[in-house]
Amino acid sequence: MHNVNVEAVEETAAKAEGDPGAAVQPVAFDGEWQTAEGAVQFTAEIPLPDGRSVTFEADYPPHMGGRGQAPNPLAYCFWGGIACFAMTYAQEAALKGVELRSLKARVRAEMNMSRALGTGDLPPVDGIDWYLEVDADASEEELAEIKEISDERCPGAFCIRNPIELRTHLETAA
Repeated sequence: MHNVNVEAVEETAAKAEGDPGAAVQPVAFDGEWQTAEGAVQFTAEIPLPDGRSVTFEADYPPHMGGRGQAPNPLAYCFWGGIACFAMTYAQEAALKGVELRSLKARVRAEMNMSRALGTGDLPPVDGIDWYLEVDADASEEELAEIKEISDERCPGAFCIRNPIELRTHLETAA
């Protein structure tokens, strides 16, 4: 339904009820800083389930020392969050049998780079707004209920709302 394989989602959920490990999805990829003059600053190959990969590139804007040739790293975070929320909404709508004619999403935030510049200690972002625009043959109450479920189940929303332990490591080239 509207580009969601409902049967696959239901099958995965059923497996996870019997085996919580079936819900675990490992994430692992490597990136590299580009040292060549004029190159995009950072690249990574993001693996896809079928064995292919997609290249992500990140570059700071000129005022932060880059050339602005690719999205900045936080743009990927914002994009990932709103994509996750929209995808969760579409999935939950499909599971409830609500056909979406269209679903548009937008994100709004203001970034304060004073911490990154070493000139202050304000949070880089003090709030993020996610908006969904939905076109469907469903009542506003049904659509709002799907949003509430999405708020609870969206992995991206959870990651933003809850502290997650971050462990940083340094390895030296030998």
